[in-house]
Amino acid sequence: MTSVLLFLLFLLPFVSPFLHPGLLVTDADISRIKSKLELNLDPWQSSWAKLTTIPYGQPDYTNNAVSGVYRDTANGVTENAELLWHDAAAAFNLGLRWKVEGKAEYAEAVAAILTAWGEKLENFDEGDDQYLITGLQGHQLVNAAELIRDYTPFVQNGMSTFTAMFERLFLAKNLYFLRHEDGSEHNVKHFFANWELCNMASVMAFGIFTENSTLFDFALDYFKTGIGNGGINNCISNLVEEPGTGKTIGQPQEAGRDQGHTGLDFQMLGVVAQQAWNQGEDLYSFNNSRILQGAEYYARYNLYNDVPFVPYTNGIVSYDIISDASRGAFRPTWELLYAHYAQVKGLDAPWTEKYKNYTVTQMGGFEGGGGSWGEGSGHYDGLGWGSLLYHLDESDVAAMKSANPSSVSDVGGRSTTANVPQTSISSSAVFASTNALLSDVGSTNSLFTAAATVSTTKSASPSRYSVVVSPTPDTSTSVVSSSHVPVVIVTEYVYTCG
Repeated sequence: MTSVLLFLLFLLPFVSPFLHPGLLVTDADISRIKSKLELNLDPWQSSWAKLTTIPYGQPDYTNNAVSGVYRDTANGVTENAELLWHDAAAAFNLGLRWKVEGKAEYAEAVAAILTAWGEKLENFDEGDDQYLITGLQGHQLVNAAELIRDYTPFVQNGMSTFTAMFERLFLAKNLYFLRHEDGSEHNVKHFFANWELCNMASVMAFGIFTENSTLFDFALDYFKTGIGNGGINNCISNLVEEPGTGKTIGQPQEAGRDQGHTGLDFQMLGVVAQQAWNQGEDLYSFNNSRILQGAEYYARYNLYNDVPFVPYTNGIVSYDIISDASRGAFRPTWELLYAHYAQVKGLDAPWTEKYKNYTVTQMGGFEGGGGSWGEGSGHYDGLGWGSLLYHLDESDVAAMKSANPSSVSDVGGRSTTANVPQTSISSSAVFASTNALLSDVGSTNSLFTAAATVSTTKSASPSRYSVVVSPTPDTSTSVVSSSHVPVVIVTEYVYTCG
């Protein structure tokens, strides 16, 4: 047993609990984009042509880093938040160019932006608006950093500066806000859902980027059980019956306020769910696909159809009727929601599909991204580029089904490459065919039990495991576990699903 433990300790430095890149973009997404661009296919080609011609996608982009960022003019300051949201959009756009084109000038431009903010930024608004900055631009900056996590000059000179600033200014405020420590949060439901959702997205993104399981789990737990309006059961506050079908749909918390901010809820829900999905955590399906229930309600109403409305109050504001303010508003998030629920999961999402089509039409044939579809804070609340990143054609879906007929799940970073669980898996067969096997064992608590060797159990989540073949098949069987990807060292034994 001692020799086994020493062997495992040797392996631990090489086992990462997180996939990279693994926020809103994965290597699978980049590979798909490259293949579509090679064939000059739309909507990828039109999206890419836009991204690569706007000012916020050029390698000579100059950062606008300053010491203080303010969304309003309170306390005598001058509003200047557009400096940060422009830079965050440019950093992400240029990061995509680095991944797709591979030219160092793009990565260098991203590194310059992030490092400059790491060196200069010192404070935000004194009022509540600071939490919008820390959430909205927070998750965007980290998504950009994730795209150049493999760029050695940034890793060696800049990443630590950016990370230290982010932890001190963004993360500290993300957590302070989500823990309801601000005086204005005496009522934990004081703030509308989008405020908490964007801060959850920021915490989760930074947790993944820095491989901090505590932060990642905090965001997951808040989504599932949070007492503020970012918790999914408060964000989608009421379940109602759709007229004509009897289908259960979900009334969003902000539906009585206006439709523009309600749309932001779904933009942020998409960010949170996709970041988690790319790390093997399925928040999309949580609580009977509560996000989808809400998306169907929102899309139906914003395509000018009637929906039931349950009177809502959080103890501060009250709404007796659904709001028609900003009805028909659109944001670049519907390609993602449709692709995941209808194509990846194969679920019925008729209104989500219609709203995706409506959004794409309104935006000129594809979902744009930061710097491509107008100015003002609402155009920079999310990173966008949904048609480029998430649009799937029939061949993509067919390929996924062929790879794993029982479960289409390889849009995320942890792709299922074998139809498991099975009655038994011979490790010698695994050796012969591949050096890694990703297995989905659902909700079972035992992964594999080896005859006459060590058994292992997994935590309640996630349900996805990476099974890695040891290069020394004579080594005794054991398990290297991390918070999110337990790694089973396979030997000559035959394993049986527990």
